Amino acid sequence: MQLFGKKRKEAEAPQPTTEVVEPPVEAAKVIEVVEAKKQPAITTPQKKSVDDLFARLKQTSTAEVARTTKPKVVVPKVDQGVFDHRDEVLEPIMVLITRKMKRVLADEENSMLTYLQGKKSVVALEKVLPSADEHLQMYVEALSEDVISAAMAGAQSLSKSLKADLRKRVTRSAVMQVVSRTMDESTIRPLREKIQRAVEQSNGDKDEMSNLIRSVYREMKMQRVEQQVSDIARMAYSRGAYLVLDQGTQVCWMVDPNGPSCADAEDNSLAGSTDLGSEFPTGHVHPTAHAGCRCLIAPIGD
Repeated sequence: MQLFGKKRKEAEAPQPTTEVVEPPVEAAKVIEVVEAKKQPAITTPQKKSVDDLFARLKQTSTAEVARTTKPKVVVPKVDQGVFDHRDEVLEPIMVLITRKMKRVLADEENSMLTYLQGKKSVVALEKVLPSADEHLQMYVEALSEDVISAAMAGAQSLSKSLKADLRKRVTRSAVMQVVSRTMDESTIRPLREKIQRAVEQSNGDKDEMSNLIRSVYREMKMQRVEQQVSDIARMAYSRGAYLVLDQGTQVCWMVDPNGPSCADAEDNSLAGSTDLGSEFPTGHVHPTAHAGCRCLIAPIGD
């Protein structure tokens, strides 16, 4: 009689095991194919095509394209002949302007000295000179005829139109509103500043003031006038060339290769073409940019 035999046999009986069933070979191939389809396709680099370009443009905003696209800089070919022509036609005009300016300076000096001789004590600057605006207007009236001649020469350098047609654009007001600023900066302001110093240095002595004023005008007539006249004439020439161009014209800033080196001129030239009337980097729409500037405006052809 086995009291524990049956239970021991049941305990010693092998436990059931879980078998791993391998998929059939064909099923495994199917699984590999499905997994392969899930992987991203590997493409080889190809040359950019027109389709690629259009796809990129669709994904990129217009502003981004404009930002990343560098505009072509158009700089005119420098022709020394145009600068030589300007200097040639301006030479006789500058002789006339110089002669008239010296006459205005002489008349102004004589008027001041005569006024001082009749005074027993020193007077203020406003008693010796007219107001700044009136002072400038005296020079505008004296020089405007020859200044307009210089502007017409500039217009004729870029246009073959009849003189009568050019005068419709190169008007006295259009020229003098710009050239008068050059006259003010190159002549009137420096002159008034020197006379102001003469008044202050005289210390109430009218004879001393007279001597100082004579020195001021002598320096202006002997050392300053020619450079001032050159600046006025070149500005007028450039103004005339600018006025005769049509709206929509593309223009460049052209530097005189024989002129003095100038960082501002180089900046304007390197800016390339711009719409007529738009400002160059220095803030000017056409030359001249400063005292002694010899640059010209140049239209860009098709």
